Amino acid sequence: MAADSFGCWSCLQGLFTRRSRSSSQTQYFVRLRPDEKDHREWMKSMKAFIFDMDGVLYTFAGGIEGAAASLKSLQTAGKTVLFMTNNSTKSQEEVVESLSRRRSFQDLNIIFEPDEVMTSAVAAAEYLESRGISGPGYKVYVAGMAGLAKTLRDKAGVSAFGAEEDDCKRKEDCVREFMPNMIPPPEEVAAVVVGEDFHFNYYKITRAANYLRQNPKCIFVSTNPDPRALLGGSVVVPATSAMVAAIAETAGRWPVMTCGKPSAQLAQQILDRRGLDASSTCMVGDRTDTDIAFGRNVGMYTLWVESGSMSEVEARSSDPLCSPHFTAPSIATLAKLL
Repeated sequence: MAADSFGCWSCLQGLFTRRSRSSSQTQYFVRLRPDEKDHREWMKSMKAFIFDMDGVLYTFAGGIEGAAASLKSLQTAGKTVLFMTNNSTKSQEEVVESLSRRRSFQDLNIIFEPDEVMTSAVAAAEYLESRGISGPGYKVYVAGMAGLAKTLRDKAGVSAFGAEEDDCKRKEDCVREFMPNMIPPPEEVAAVVVGEDFHFNYYKITRAANYLRQNPKCIFVSTNPDPRALLGGSVVVPATSAMVAAIAETAGRWPVMTCGKPSAQLAQQILDRRGLDASSTCMVGDRTDTDIAFGRNVGMYTLWVESGSMSEVEARSSDPLCSPHFTAPSIATLAKLL
């Protein structure tokens, strides 16, 4: 992993380093406190914030209190506000539309543009293009939602099939449709792309696994490594890597590429495209293994919030290289630092 890089503000030296007899070391898991002058100075030094979405702005159960107001405050203060989500179920346009329908965003007249949102579905489309899989002549089976298939068609131009078409299929359909031959045949399928799927089923596992088993040239792509998401309260639901595992175990093959966070290449791409400096950018998320690792891989500051699917015990027991610089109950704390 790339080494962390930080700005050099004298007023922050005491905040981020603790000195021993022979060395100084960056502190992690520092609790952001609005009454701390150094923390307010840190906020002044930040030019941009990149937010995860699920578990940071909202959960399946609804919005997170104070999240929308905090985003509005950051916008008003002139901070660049971007989003990077491993959720592959929606296109960029659908993500923006979904946010705009939330009452808290409507009340505050918060407006975002599609190009301010990066999704793991877009990352998967860009990966296919990098492998030369681009254009309608390439067939790609999608074990995921309609938004993923649409993004692959729109961004990579491929002939994506499956997705919602297979939502209601059963084991009996496997027998009828896959024997003696699959349609389209495995040799015509260039890739299998797996994303979070609220209608994941036996048929999709069987179809995806057999394309991969019967065609060694068919590449296996996962949109992201998230194992679970928060439904609400303490209830979790399976996310992409749980579905990938079912297909991989059946196929006897694992993905050649897992897109989305914590990809360092993707993180640097976002910084470069927006003209941002990692030393004045903060990545905010609810998972250390994806969100925080994503930011630290390229030297961003990082903030872990407790409003999502990872408990504090899990966060503190994760790889030290994924430790966040800061923690807070939710992103509502950020508005109080302005």
